[in-house]
Amino acid sequence: MDGRRHHTSRRARIAAALTVTLVASAALGGAHPAYGVAGGTPAADGQYGFVAHLAIGEHVRACTGALIDPEWVVTAAGCFAENGRPAPAGRPPTATTVTVGRAQLASASGGAVRRVTELVPHATRDVVLAKLDSPVIDVVPVAVGATAPATGEALRVAGFGRTATEWTPGRLHTAALDVQATTDATIDLAGPVAGAVCKGDAGGPTWRVRADGGIDLVGVHAASNQSGCLGVPESGAPARATDTRLDTIADWIGRTVRGGYFVRLPTSTAVLDTRSGLGTKAGVRTAGSVTTFPVAGVGGVPATDVTAVLIDVTAITNTSDTHLTVFPDGTPRPSPLTMVHAQADQIISNSALVNVPASGKLSVWTAESTNIAVDVQGYYTRAANTGGGYVPVTPTALVDTRSGLGGSTGPVPAGASRTFTLTGGVLPAGVTSAYFNLIAVGATARGYLGTSATGSTTRSVLNYVPGYTAHGITARLGTDGRATFTNGGTEPVNLVLTASGYYSAAVTGGGQRTLSARRVMDTRSAGNRTPITPNDTLDIPVGLPPGTVAAVNLIVVGNDTSGYLRAWPAGGAETTTSLANFPARGTGPRSAMAMVPVGAGGKIRVRNISDGATHLVVDLQGWQASPVGTGG
Repeated sequence: MDGRRHHTSRRARIAAALTVTLVASAALGGAHPAYGVAGGTPAADGQYGFVAHLAIGEHVRACTGALIDPEWVVTAAGCFAENGRPAPAGRPPTATTVTVGRAQLASASGGAVRRVTELVPHATRDVVLAKLDSPVIDVVPVAVGATAPATGEALRVAGFGRTATEWTPGRLHTAALDVQATTDATIDLAGPVAGAVCKGDAGGPTWRVRADGGIDLVGVHAASNQSGCLGVPESGAPARATDTRLDTIADWIGRTVRGGYFVRLPTSTAVLDTRSGLGTKAGVRTAGSVTTFPVAGVGGVPATDVTAVLIDVTAITNTSDTHLTVFPDGTPRPSPLTMVHAQADQIISNSALVNVPASGKLSVWTAESTNIAVDVQGYYTRAANTGGGYVPVTPTALVDTRSGLGGSTGPVPAGASRTFTLTGGVLPAGVTSAYFNLIAVGATARGYLGTSATGSTTRSVLNYVPGYTAHGITARLGTDGRATFTNGGTEPVNLVLTASGYYSAAVTGGGQRTLSARRVMDTRSAGNRTPITPNDTLDIPVGLPPGTVAAVNLIVVGNDTSGYLRAWPAGGAETTTSLANFPARGTGPRSAMAMVPVGAGGKIRVRNISDGATHLVVDLQGWQASPVGTGG
């Protein structure tokens, strides 16, 4: 890519002449790897960090792309074509590594290196979206522009391809090219004689700089006459290139990268119960066993386009303590992750966010002998015009039957229901589903709490044991903003309900992102082994971009006394409400799923509100992208 500027005739039409593609191949350079950069002006360190380098295979070929979301890169679909076959959807056929945030590839500091786990090619254009194995938190993605390129407009192109003199210079280069003409799908560009877009630049970004200094991504490189590129003699004609236009497929890009939007079922749906044989063969599950059951296509969950489900998983123990792990069918069990901990002769639950694989089935592993029940609260889907994006709110208590907050005072009697108006404050009017921390307080016997929109059937979302039981749930609200909660126990129980966020179809970019669930903190592990002391805090790196929301399971282990946890974004204002309540010493580990906004450095902060020390284990199950926009 050469940096000299040259204005050419606006009448030049070059697409038909561009028959040379830009994918760099190791075979073209003998023993040389295909890691070149384009010529032109070398980019300064830290400049244009969104430009991505893609290494496809071990020295097989290389391309360029652009980070458009913390976990998505856009590039040319031709980069992943194999033996004349187009880029496939799903896992790439050849291992692919992406480097972003580094103008010099050899640099060992700054930026990020990720693997590609999924390809989503466009049906008719030379464009593919590549999903990364974990989000990039220290590089700002570039926004896809919404305005058509204008003939004569000066745009900037970039790439990690060849220059006029070097095959593999290892540095990002940029140049200015002018728009010659556009179609609905392409942009014709022309520039200096001595080379502009070369092999290795395929999929590289073309952008405009707005008057306010912001950058709009308008296209990705598809083809070039490679005038002046290494190995191509100069013809004396201007360098010419064709880009694939992005603004006309911006909606498709947005729908793909937004993640899954949440749909709360009218009432939770039972999909597994080993006592009755629902979803599987009946019978107590033995220690170390795995039970597989369908969730897609069951009880209102669609058979296709489901990326994840929010479930209520319950351990129904006999004589043994146990813990359960739920994971996608066909994948390795993510040891040592756990979702529910139960002591002998308990029925206790927790919510869990689990990815749904192509088979539409989940698996559950049990440490010791137990029965297991699973209900689906709702599902996440990429289907257009379906569901809502997540909007976090400052955790706010809306109901406490001990004090009368929410309009009802006194415990809910056995078998009785209470209805509460939940919108009009922190939850806006019109919200039809929301995420809450639900606490059963002062129970003297085991039971369950169910929820439903006003007038619909109630089903369990929390199984409680004597004392305090708490974890996150979703609730469906009626058009009047009201929801009913039912005590399915044999004794009265108080309940506390704290709003953490809600789901809105008017939000874009707030979708749920799938990742391989992983443990991000264990204070018992080597290098830690120090519990959180009374009223102390702990910062937990979850590896997510600030401003997003982490779906975490908070597990209290070996606590000295009863108490609760607070959790909030590191560097932000501390919340005053509880997200996980735990009982006295000797009652076993307690798990509570929570949605916690991510703060500075990709961390959340947790405080131990109790008179004793406790160990803390934190498992990351997924995340919600930052909400963008409120209209439409």
